[in-house]
Amino acid sequence: MIARITFPATEIRKQAIVIKKPTSVTVESSWKTLTDIAAITLARNVRDFDKQKVSEIFRKDDPVTIELGYNGEYQMEFQGYISKVSADIPIKIECEDEMRMVIRRPVNASFQKTTLKGLFEKLLPDYEVDALEVEIGAVRFAKTNMGKVLEFLKDNYSLHSYMKGKTLVCGKIYSDDSERDPILLHLEKNVVNNALNYKRREDVRIRINAVSTLTNGQKIEVSVGDDDGDERQLTYYGIEVRAELEKLANEDLKKYKVDGFDGNITTFGIPYIQHGDKVTVKSFIYPDREGTYYVERTKVVFDDSPQYRRTNELGDKVA
Repeated sequence: MIARITFPATEIRKQAIVIKKPTSVTVESSWKTLTDIAAITLARNVRDFDKQKVSEIFRKDDPVTIELGYNGEYQMEFQGYISKVSADIPIKIECEDEMRMVIRRPVNASFQKTTLKGLFEKLLPDYEVDALEVEIGAVRFAKTNMGKVLEFLKDNYSLHSYMKGKTLVCGKIYSDDSERDPILLHLEKNVVNNALNYKRREDVRIRINAVSTLTNGQKIEVSVGDDDGDERQLTYYGIEVRAELEKLANEDLKKYKVDGFDGNITTFGIPYIQHGDKVTVKSFIYPDREGTYYVERTKVVFDDSPQYRRTNELGDKVA
């Protein structure tokens, strides 16, 4: 197990700091949370820090990268910025990914009619954007910031946003266009432990609230499924006929009414898995329960116990 945490040189701190023996590291990532977060815990080494206060060495908004791995091979687990530094011992440094910088951007703009991509081209011209190809109606953002804009898109259009490195992704919660093949997780081979619950299709209770957003900004809404089921909102675009929207919602309902697992699987640090990836779950004991699922959340834990583990929360089953 190896770690390399790098705090690059800044205008205030002229030299980079590289730490290879942290007490612990956690990294949490999901399309549901807008911002990925990391926490680094360091034992105070007098030799390193006795000449300066910790708050002067590690400052808010300083960049940081976290690489973890095995046998001399590192995997980039996190890139972002310091958000908080503790005053206590041991030292705890909290971090947020590139979204920390995005959401603070000031915004003062209005659009009569635009696409999602066109919106970001005007508001974030210096960022790469991977956005769903949809039109949105007239919108006005007066004296606000990008955080409020992204919150508006989530609340009104169910368009979730997150960062992939320096690229803003919006409206694409699962990377089903990814070229990566599904990652094999065998419950009796390469899985540390699991907290999975298997449900048969007849036991799955779900209610879909379907919303169609029209090009003029108006919406049509229908609900299908079980009245007492777990609710899920699905957004469609340009469906003008209510009966057609209901038909599409019932077709999507079938995708959720399937046999399958929910819960999470804990693996070793390698293979590298990120939210949006697909994992194929196999088992010698339950071969009839094999299936492929999207990952919607990951949590990495690295510490000096020693352990390097990745907990992968399963999302929808891949059709």
